[in-house]
Amino acid sequence: MANTESETAPDLTSTTSAPSRHDRLLDEAARQFNTRGVLLTSLSEIAAKLGLSRKAMYYYVADRQDLVFQCYERAAQITARRLFEASRAHGGAAEVLKDFVTRMLDPNEPEIAAGSEIAMMNPTQRDTIQGLYGALAARLARLLESGHSEGAFRACDVDVIARAILSLVAWAPLGGRWIQALGPLGHSRLLAAAIATLMEGLSPQTRIPEFRPLDLAPLAPRTVRAFDREAALEAKRATLLRIASRLFNRKGIDATSLEEIAAQVGATKRTIHHHIGSKAELVMACYERTYRIFFFIMERALEYPGSRLDALVAAMHASALAYPSEELSPLSPLVGYATLSREGQLKMNEYGQKISTEYRALIRQGVREGSIRDVDVEARALLLPGLTSWLVKDDVPSEPAEQRHIAREIVNLVAVGLGNSAPVRV
Repeated sequence: MANTESETAPDLTSTTSAPSRHDRLLDEAARQFNTRGVLLTSLSEIAAKLGLSRKAMYYYVADRQDLVFQCYERAAQITARRLFEASRAHGGAAEVLKDFVTRMLDPNEPEIAAGSEIAMMNPTQRDTIQGLYGALAARLARLLESGHSEGAFRACDVDVIARAILSLVAWAPLGGRWIQALGPLGHSRLLAAAIATLMEGLSPQTRIPEFRPLDLAPLAPRTVRAFDREAALEAKRATLLRIASRLFNRKGIDATSLEEIAAQVGATKRTIHHHIGSKAELVMACYERTYRIFFFIMERALEYPGSRLDALVAAMHASALAYPSEELSPLSPLVGYATLSREGQLKMNEYGQKISTEYRALIRQGVREGSIRDVDVEARALLLPGLTSWLVKDDVPSEPAEQRHIAREIVNLVAVGLGNSAPVRV
């Protein structure tokens, strides 16, 4: 059974009680961190919103670094409590998982901080947060194992799927910034789509699909011919963008300096200014490079000769391989968006809308041909990136075989979900 006597509640005041001023401070900080990033968050604005003086605010937090740590710690504890409470309320693993997702996506609950800038903390703080999330992933993995023993869930790599689930429930509220596209019932639709994603997948069949992986070789760094000065300069620029994107993903933009990026490629800060420009221009260039990768994957998916389900899972597989790849490392869509200029944000919105439109059309084609269930297309398309967004972090295995295994597990989840219908390969 999913509910075990050995489990104890996380050490956190119940979220059903009235929030203290300290809690409200952390809630507001989390919202601003998620929207603006750490360094663009105004401590004075947070204090003013809560009716505090800047001096009074330091009664609760020592400094900005401590505020980041407290927000991330609270996020981990709240997530753990919601899983614990779901486990206490239900016996079966499937119901526990559904209740957990419901609690995480409750629009009436405060927004919790996404851990995108963990490098802003000191090593002890980072170890604490990573330990909390590691324990949370392990508890969720045990729930998946229990569900398989009960016959509720199919066999899967529970460690990979646990992290994908945590990624999804963290992504959904943030992706929900675009939830107006789902209409007045947006949150209800998002919740229903999240549960259906995990339990049913997209395929009306019980079979795990076989597909031909997309060839990402054209995106790999090119070999530059000797004495080709123009190609050499472009290769150096591409290397800087790749290294910057990887560091931004793993540490956060605010915690990553131009000097650190330059040192990774044996260059200087002046080199970055010469080839790309300021840090803001570097972030924009990383985003543009990222969308070139995403557009390449999308175009290959649209050209895919098989069913639309196979085309979609091939694209998901490619994305899952691209994020942890040392050669590709696209910038995560939720990292650094607030640092862009208004013009840059509009351009990224345009790119994102184009990709979203194409994938929604692909899903609808799959529904018409019968390879994809009749689903809420807009909500499903909004959620799918959440299953891979965790792959930008530095705790993802670096071995290609392990990365292919993770990508395949995510594809299986997209296709058939967790529901136990004894899926077999075809």
